[in-house]
Amino acid sequence: MVIPRSQSPVNQIVKVAIPRPVWQVYDYQVPDSDALPVVGGRVRVPFGHSVAIGVVTSLESESEFGSKLKSIDHVVDEEELLSLDLLRLAFWMADYYHFPIGAVFETMLPTEAMRGRKTNVEPQKRWSIQPNKETPAFKNAHRQAELWNLLKDRKSLTDSEFQELRADKQVLSALLRKDMVQWEYVEDEYEYRPAGFELSAEQDTAIQSITDQLDTFGVHVLDGVTGSGKTEVYIQVIKQVLEAGKQALVLVPEISLTPQTSDTFKSRFGNVAVLHSMKTNVQRFDVWTRIGSGEHRIVIGTRSAIFAPFKDLGLIVVDEEHDTSYKQDDSLRYSARDMAVVRASFLQVPCILGSATPSLETLHNVDRKSYLLHKLWHRPGTAEMPRFNVLDIRGHFLEAGLSPVLVAKIKQHLDTDAQVLILINRRGYARTVYCLDCGWRATCDDCDVKLTLHETPRTELRCHQCERRYRVHESCPVCESSRIRSFGAATQQIEENIGSLFSGVPLYRVDSDSTSTSTKLERLFRDLRAERKCILVGTQMLAKGHHLPNVTLVVVVDADAGFMSSDFRAPERVAQLIVQVAGRAGRAERRGEVWIQSVDPDNPLLQALTRDGYEGFVKSEQIERRIASMPPCTHLALLRAEGSNAEEQELFLKDRLDEIDSPQIETFGPVPAPIARVSNRWRYQAALISDSRAELHKSLRTIERHSPVRSKIRWSIDVDPSGMS
Repeated sequence: MVIPRSQSPVNQIVKVAIPRPVWQVYDYQVPDSDALPVVGGRVRVPFGHSVAIGVVTSLESESEFGSKLKSIDHVVDEEELLSLDLLRLAFWMADYYHFPIGAVFETMLPTEAMRGRKTNVEPQKRWSIQPNKETPAFKNAHRQAELWNLLKDRKSLTDSEFQELRADKQVLSALLRKDMVQWEYVEDEYEYRPAGFELSAEQDTAIQSITDQLDTFGVHVLDGVTGSGKTEVYIQVIKQVLEAGKQALVLVPEISLTPQTSDTFKSRFGNVAVLHSMKTNVQRFDVWTRIGSGEHRIVIGTRSAIFAPFKDLGLIVVDEEHDTSYKQDDSLRYSARDMAVVRASFLQVPCILGSATPSLETLHNVDRKSYLLHKLWHRPGTAEMPRFNVLDIRGHFLEAGLSPVLVAKIKQHLDTDAQVLILINRRGYARTVYCLDCGWRATCDDCDVKLTLHETPRTELRCHQCERRYRVHESCPVCESSRIRSFGAATQQIEENIGSLFSGVPLYRVDSDSTSTSTKLERLFRDLRAERKCILVGTQMLAKGHHLPNVTLVVVVDADAGFMSSDFRAPERVAQLIVQVAGRAGRAERRGEVWIQSVDPDNPLLQALTRDGYEGFVKSEQIERRIASMPPCTHLALLRAEGSNAEEQELFLKDRLDEIDSPQIETFGPVPAPIARVSNRWRYQAALISDSRAELHKSLRTIERHSPVRSKIRWSIDVDPSGMS
């Protein structure tokens, strides 16, 4: 609440964080006639030649700038909007990621909060049609008819559900004025429903260990094979968190996973709130404030949900913690997984990191005894883990991008009415187009990348960096030869060729071109669970935690690219992808098979993965990282710069490296980024590596506030980068 001046006579100064790219908070005085605002609440203040909505970070009795301070204009919130743990997290992030404190608040706050929208947490209304009402003749009121019929079919809808459906409130009000609908206040009800099956001994052990420590901070790594019941462990722990009167946050890596996850939790608890970027600004702010009021007790969200202002947060779950989607790749380059751990430590509550393929950083913390490991080795019932096989395709003729051996395998599984999944992590029809006579290759005019051939919805060449599109050449623009060919299969080509080989079998393609929204994706997977035999062709979207019990064969095309990449994290990512997509196979009674096509079958990391599973790969990769002095054995930060002039970017980063004066820091570069030019902007990067995290941050602080002489240079510091690209 707003603090009356009589209760705090000495606090006349407020420190305010302005959500702009500024490095400090600002002092303002509170007029004698006004009550003091609350810490964590918003105020409107003069800022430069305009006004801004800022967040009060502290109350002070005096200012180092004396009495010549501007006064606040208006107190927006009578209660705190950001809890004290979030304020603390903001300053922690500014220090750790070397980012302006104002811009940190800009990242944390919803758009409507920065616009000054008032928090108005009224009870939810549940709407229904008036009883015993005949379907009226709406004449020309088509939108009223649609909404009335929707209510009739659904029986009732809450305010939140209307928001999800983007229904027009004015239309609803018109129905209310005509006495066609009615409403009543409702509160979110959370009632646990048992699963209907017995927990395994491994699940029981993990649940008991975590719930014994609900009142203390600890990071619990739930390392469970795909299909082993990690979600049920989350549910059982959350049940006890709710019984203690607290709230729970479950983070998922991508929006496409929120419908499936929210449906699972809703079926077990009756209610759940969802928070992600596909909601409108007003919807996000409404959910955000209801979380802060304590109304929403279970929240499912993507990366930014870690900044939601919980009233009494008792547990944070990070599902698929290895996923790089948790790391923001521009602006404030934070890791939501790492921020979950930090926030849980501030609140002294448990944090669960769940995955079938934990990241090497997480396992490193387990080895250091910083995190507690819980293993789920087995799938419930009779379901077995799939068998891994590597197929050497050197010298093979590929049919539809696949070896004839695998085409025969596909037919074998389809003959048993099973489903087959083909993973190729490249959308489009072909990877590149080239001339047989002079070797010309189609490249983007604005980026240093080869163009990808697409055949649907139209034939065109597309840049997957800037999304610029080009017509397909009938002849070579260099030598005028008509012998233009495409090279390298992608999802559309596999779909076309597999369709011709198995013409009577339902075929689905899953990539960002064919399945652009989470709603489409969830509808597809729901249909697949009811489908008998079929073939799925797709990218890594297929590996994202979806339940496909009828898949018995997984084929991985072109896994070699990740194991041969210059990015030190690429082998880890491709190993995780293979294991995750393999986890879609054999979840029911029949044991699944995984076949990996390779032109480098003797690769030691691939051999370790297929012979000894993900644990075997981790042991081999840890040795490689240790030899190369790369994370998690060391600490890494990248300096990135981009602009219209390549030499300026290189010189700028070189000057920054010259300012680093520490024998404990090893610097590399500057060098062009793996893709050196995107949208006609040249990109350079430099690396700082150290055995000492403290020494690394000390060096970064000496350069963090440097402003380029030329304003067209954009540069950033990326601490703990998820990759080198």
